[in-house]
Amino acid sequence: MRFGLRISTCLAFAALGLGAVAATAAPVSGRLASPAGTLPALTVFAWSLAGDKLYSITTDSGQVAFTLDLPPGRYYVFAAPVDPGAPAIYGAYTEFAACSHDGARAGCSEHGLRTLLVNKRPVHDVDLTDWYLDDAVTRELDRILGRPVGATPAESELAAPKFSEYPVAPGAPARATALATGDEPRIERDREPLTAALTSSVNFAGRTVLLRIGCGEHCESVALVDLPTGRVAYPAVLAQLPADSSCSPNGALQFRRDSRLLTVTGATGHERVTRYFVWDAEAGTLRLVASLASALGPGCTPQR
Repeated sequence: MRFGLRISTCLAFAALGLGAVAATAAPVSGRLASPAGTLPALTVFAWSLAGDKLYSITTDSGQVAFTLDLPPGRYYVFAAPVDPGAPAIYGAYTEFAACSHDGARAGCSEHGLRTLLVNKRPVHDVDLTDWYLDDAVTRELDRILGRPVGATPAESELAAPKFSEYPVAPGAPARATALATGDEPRIERDREPLTAALTSSVNFAGRTVLLRIGCGEHCESVALVDLPTGRVAYPAVLAQLPADSSCSPNGALQFRRDSRLLTVTGATGHERVTRYFVWDAEAGTLRLVASLASALGPGCTPQR
């Protein structure tokens, strides 16, 4: 999920997962549905109409509701399947979704995007249940995500690893009561947020808490806390990532609670590259299983 726990090293005492914006954010929640009946994992997006900023979370397969914290403003809210190679289709909060919320669809015929107004109070019933969008709406959502209009996935993208191909065992993991000792000096530096992670919710690979740790302006590194053992890993491939990435609408880093797959997207030379890693919790390592390169999109430039 472009979600996880974002911890600034100078604000490590703050509540896990909360940034400066969270203090004024309001929870927005609603139902999810799929025209196929079975709900895939989805990315839920909220596009700020005033600030041209995109917020997102990722849901699990079969998850029927979502909650996304948003600062005050006006938004379009929509969802798209997560897995690489999935068709570029959208479910959205539309006039039809709002009209048919209680199941009475008679007289509900308008499928245009509905503007959501968020203040400081919780907003409910933002249902992403309308998948029958016209071409104009689809083009607008393509534009927001930076997708070429009418583009279809390349064969290499269709063959790329999928989150659903690396599932985790069901059930809640055991929890260590303390961090495992080791020779990694960063553990002592980050001890407070790492210790707090032992009692927080799993957000990666069924048994792991992924912590985002600030490493300067627009920079973040990642620590992985294995809950059953208390071991902490700082994978080198997840060091000094851009906190926000114009190369991917979901951010440079993608991961899910119900999958061992993790992806990192960025610009290398003249290409946009997504690397696919599989997490081995017992060994505490990320294994590269694939790399997918494509042309650089608008605004996607190598990090300096």
